[in-house]
Amino acid sequence: MNLRLLPIYGIAAGFGLFAVASSLYPGGTGLDPDSVGYSWSHNFISALFAPEALNGEANPGRPFAVAALLLWCLSLGVSFKRISDQPRSRGHRKLIEIAGIGAAVYAALVATPMHDLMVRIGLVFSLTALLTTVHFQYTARAWKLAAWGVLSLGLSVLSATLYLTGSTYEFMPVIQKANVLSVVLWILFSGYADLGSD
Repeated sequence: MNLRLLPIYGIAAGFGLFAVASSLYPGGTGLDPDSVGYSWSHNFISALFAPEALNGEANPGRPFAVAALLLWCLSLGVSFKRISDQPRSRGHRKLIEIAGIGAAVYAALVATPMHDLMVRIGLVFSLTALLTTVHFQYTARAWKLAAWGVLSLGLSVLSATLYLTGSTYEFMPVIQKANVLSVVLWILFSGYADLGSD
C-alpha cells in the first residue's frame, strides 16, 4: 500500500461509513421527531453520533459514524501536516501545523457528550488553519486552491454563525454538509499540492 495515499483512502472509507451509518439511523429530525430514517437535508451529521436517535430509538449506526469521523480526522490531520511542509515561511508552517492538527483532534471529540464545547474550541483551531492555508496559497499564487479555500472559509463562517445563533434551522443541515464537503475535499487536495514557496 502506498502510504502517501492514506488520506485519500481514509476520506473515501469515511464517506462509505457515513453512508452505512445514515442507512441505519432509525429516524427523527429537529423539526419532525416522528420522521423515518436519516434525512440528508433535515438531520445534522451529529445526529449520527448519538446513542439514541431523535425519535427515541437506539441508534445502531453510531459505531459506523464514529469510525468515519475518526478516519476523517486522522486523514485531515495528516493532510494539514502535509500542507504545513509546503511554505517557506516559518509562520505559515507552524500555524497550519498546530491549528490544523488541533482542529482535527477537537473534531474527533465532537462525537462525545462534550459536543458543543468541542465544536466551539475546534472552530477556533479550524478557522485559524483555514485562514492561514488560504493566505499561504494566495501568496504562492495558487489562485484556484485559494479561491476554493475562500469558499470553504465562507461556508465555515456561515455555518458557525447559524450554529452559534441557532437561527434558520431549516437551512442549517444543508449548509453544514456543504461546508464539511467543501472543507474536507479542499484540505485533501491542498495536501497533495506542490506549492513549496510563498
